[in-house]
Amino acid sequence: MNVRERFHATCSFEKTDRPVRREGMGFWNETIARWHNEGMPETVTEGIFSAPPYFGYDPMCWLPIAPSAVTEPGFMPTFESTVIEQTDTFTISIDPGGKTTKTFTDGRSTIPQYLDSPVKTMADFEELKWRLDPETPERFTTVLDIMISMAENTPDNYTSIVLCGLFGTYRNLLGLTGLSIAIRRDPELLHAIARQWAHMHKVLIKKIADRTRCDWIYFWEDMAYKNGPLISPAAFREFMSPYYRDVIDHVRAETDIRWFGVDTDGDAWLLIPLFMEAGVNMMLPFEVQAGMDIREVRERYPALVIIGGIDKREFYEGKTKDEMRKEVMDKVPFMLKHGGYIPSFDHDVPPEVSLDNFNFFLELVRGLR
Repeated sequence: MNVRERFHATCSFEKTDRPVRREGMGFWNETIARWHNEGMPETVTEGIFSAPPYFGYDPMCWLPIAPSAVTEPGFMPTFESTVIEQTDTFTISIDPGGKTTKTFTDGRSTIPQYLDSPVKTMADFEELKWRLDPETPERFTTVLDIMISMAENTPDNYTSIVLCGLFGTYRNLLGLTGLSIAIRRDPELLHAIARQWAHMHKVLIKKIADRTRCDWIYFWEDMAYKNGPLISPAAFREFMSPYYRDVIDHVRAETDIRWFGVDTDGDAWLLIPLFMEAGVNMMLPFEVQAGMDIREVRERYPALVIIGGIDKREFYEGKTKDEMRKEVMDKVPFMLKHGGYIPSFDHDVPPEVSLDNFNFFLELVRGLR
């Protein structure tokens, strides 16, 4: 099997020669720095492009909707990054998504503190809506164009169109507090944002699929925390379900893309059936520390493609080989037996994991069929 055949067979719950190899969602910058001191070559400089091939991941080509991070709404052009205040400790700036953020000046991997958001009213949204126009020509003259060329040059690899999901877009534009208030006080603003989100992605996904092959859609959401979702099921069905269904139904009708994956951290138990009702058939990463157990997910949702669910904390420095082996053997054989599973840590690989422990994890997982 080549990489692409293996991915499609996995998602179709068919027998494969071996599992898809992508055993971590990514790598913290601090992890890469630590591993340089533990013997990893200095040529492995970051966790997106150089680390995956170094560790033998099955190659995947990302096709981004916009040149900014997948966690941003997909503006083209983005807002101009502007530093408002900088000290030795922190930096306050306007980021490419128009948000005012406070970050550590030394660049450590943390979630920014969000101080202000670009949308508070319908007028604010109308003023920036042009940045979400799918017809903007520059979308196909920057990063996306380069990645499409890479996909065309690696026909045996699998590809993913990556985009910011609808909840992620709401939160980026309004902030979490603003979103929570708008659910009750300004529902029309949310519907206006959602209509543009759906329109933009229907057009862009079709444009990309017309130019190159695409194997799955990756929706970034991050809409739950340790104690559950950041939105109620009722609000999900009102402000998210119709628009997800609109996009997914359109893509199914207009392209041969059949796999639609949502990335959300935290306790996602309430979200799984909601997303599946809307057409999503793949989810990740199933954080164990938030109460997610992929064995139970598989039993309750036998048709869902599952990525992740291996507790990264069980591979922290100081863990014994028996403890690490138990985490893998308690889950991976069961999941592979039932199919539709890609083994992976339940998030990015943090710096608490030594290089030796990560290599031992890879050895364990890759010894299973």
